[in-house]
Amino acid sequence: MTVTKGYENRIVQALRGTEDRAIAKWEADGWQLVSRDQGTLRTGLTFRRSRLKRRLPAAAALAFLLFVAIGGLTLGLIFGDDENTTAPPTDATKASSPGEAVTPAAPSAPAPSEATWEETKDAHLTFGETARFRSTAGNNDIPLEITVESPVSFTPSQAATVFDARAALGGREGSLHETTVYFNVTIRNLSTSEAFSPDFVFSDVAETGADDQVSEVVEGDVVGMTGWPQEVAPGGSFTLKDGYSVKDATAIEYTLDIDGLAGRSFYFSR
Repeated sequence: MTVTKGYENRIVQALRGTEDRAIAKWEADGWQLVSRDQGTLRTGLTFRRSRLKRRLPAAAALAFLLFVAIGGLTLGLIFGDDENTTAPPTDATKASSPGEAVTPAAPSAPAPSEATWEETKDAHLTFGETARFRSTAGNNDIPLEITVESPVSFTPSQAATVFDARAALGGREGSLHETTVYFNVTIRNLSTSEAFSPDFVFSDVAETGADDQVSEVVEGDVVGMTGWPQEVAPGGSFTLKDGYSVKDATAIEYTLDIDGLAGRSFYFSR
């Protein structure tokens, strides 16, 4: 994100065919579309919004809370002395003899809730571990769990679609390298009310022996990042296979970016 006088700017990469959803999502959060740079697989969308406008709602909310606090204090001073604050004796007090200790009941353990749910602080995980992330794209606040399994080797056929993962705009035909693998990637939506749209979920690999020679492979049920559904329903989950062709997958590291530039990156390795 860049900042100019009075404005902040953001460039978002949207998969082809999802541009309208991406634009609607960011405009709902107060961003204005400025331009688009269309590639074969992805379209770069440039947004901006006023920095001043972002501060106005917060300032208004603060002023309102201050007004309520002052009003409550004033009423308390006026009427507080008329209230009888002496509580009547309880049955437990009556039943207790002088000098007898009364042991209070132990509080029950609080039920798990979204309030106690915490994000994963460490971005580097091993395959099979689960990363926790709270998506705040648009106006949503959605707790997610993301799991990436160990790479699985497979042999693509001649009918496979192969893209050069290092092409600047994407969509350029790539080559198959010595090793081709896919990763099972699962996203679980823990929200009870909000659907999660995975428009801004992207992946990459590193530690391949030749990181400048990497191809994305799509064939059959190996669908890659373009295989995400329109949304993951509240309480639901979705798993897809993300394929890459690399020189060597012995020490391969898989990167998953959530919420694009506004979110976080998690790195999975052995």
